[in-house]
Amino acid sequence: MSSRDATSQNETKRLYIVRHADAGDPSEWIGPDSERPLSTKGVKQAARLAAALVTAGTHIGSLRTSPARRCTETCAVIAAALETTATIDERLLDGAPVSHVTKLLGHRGQGSMLLVGHQPHLGALIAELTGISTIPVEKGSLIRIDIDAPFTPGSGRIVAVMPPAILRAPKGER
Repeated sequence: MSSRDATSQNETKRLYIVRHADAGDPSEWIGPDSERPLSTKGVKQAARLAAALVTAGTHIGSLRTSPARRCTETCAVIAAALETTATIDERLLDGAPVSHVTKLLGHRGQGSMLLVGHQPHLGALIAELTGISTIPVEKGSLIRIDIDAPFTPGSGRIVAVMPPAILRAPKGER
């Protein structure tokens, strides 16, 4: 194995997991659930999340989103703020297996990735990556997990949990 291969095997990858922002009450939506859009509250949540990522100087190598409208809309706000594009990943609709996520993270030059998806799938992914099953994944929240290659179940470390309440606008701006 070359020294370049050894370096990539020990590289730390950053995975940002975002649960789509608020999309209102599903029982009030008429139409396919996959077409439910963000609510006004959800648009604000996504914008505040995107602003926090920009303020932190976050660099994301790849953005991937579930094809559900509320996810693509959340991801579009983030992608615009980070001046990048996103890829729709059909596997995120029903919960991508950890093997799919770690394969994506393992691509050469891929230091970080952001996923936008749904509960309970994101919670299950976090549990498998970190061994912690009690992390709340609220709508509009972000969880950062650092994972050292080679990837093994439970080896991820939770570095940040940003629920939407942390990103709330000051009272005078609501």
